[in-house]
Amino acid sequence: MKPIHILLMLCTVAVWGFNFVATRVALDVFSPEQMALARSVLTLAILLPWWKPFKRIPWQLMAAALAIGTGSFYLLYQAINMTESLTTVAIGTQLMPPLSAILALLFFHEQISTRKWLGILIATAGAVYLAGATTSNLSVTALGMTVLSVLMYSAGSIVIGKYKSVSVWSMLAWISAMSLLPLGLMAAVSGPLYPDPNLMQTHHWLAFLFAAVFSALIGQAVLFSLYRRYPVADVAPWALFIPLFAGLSSILVYGESISLSLILGGAIILLGVWIQQSSDGRTSRETPTF
Repeated sequence: MKPIHILLMLCTVAVWGFNFVATRVALDVFSPEQMALARSVLTLAILLPWWKPFKRIPWQLMAAALAIGTGSFYLLYQAINMTESLTTVAIGTQLMPPLSAILALLFFHEQISTRKWLGILIATAGAVYLAGATTSNLSVTALGMTVLSVLMYSAGSIVIGKYKSVSVWSMLAWISAMSLLPLGLMAAVSGPLYPDPNLMQTHHWLAFLFAAVFSALIGQAVLFSLYRRYPVADVAPWALFIPLFAGLSSILVYGESISLSLILGGAIILLGVWIQQSSDGRTSRETPTF
């Protein structure tokens, strides 16, 4: 990957690292259904200039849009809402790189070298260690929801990232548009469509805007764009820095001290990503036609 794209991905991962805290703050007044619906409404409003009807939308894109916009975000918000320990969610999200690599191998025939696999596995081990070093209290249900969310997001992102006939911004608009009806029905069944405005304070609004615009919208745009330029196995492992940036954000926001586990886990992740990035680079870029 070019240095500028590595820097762009690291900035995105830093935003994702802080997103756990922002989402938790927003969920103090939003229900998971309300937050998922509000995210879709806001992002579609922003992306209306790029929203154009397809004459014929391939079923793969339709499934990918629903998997991300409806399934993945709702499950992630539900997992964060049901557990006191964000560590549970952080550990689950670290399965994204290996799952993405496996899916790219199975469905897009990206041949991944042994050294790349070694780097991905080392970095994943470091990320899981770092995410789990702070607590031993794990919620099995929340972890299961997070893993399912990651699986849906990984599969959907690869499909959308490899479909180059539609611009990234148009595809993001379609993800939001297709999610409105199912998320609206889910929110209506669970209660009011939107939270009580009297409960919404400034920090709730800022947290929601951060989670919806910076983390979800811009973060997805960066990921999809890089998937169109590089093999999945080159891009996805950078997401393993999420718990490192989450730890750094806790230090900056809450004044926590730098721990040995943060340094050790970060070093293991860095080693794994370095091994993966410095491999022979013979990953194929075959992309099936939809």
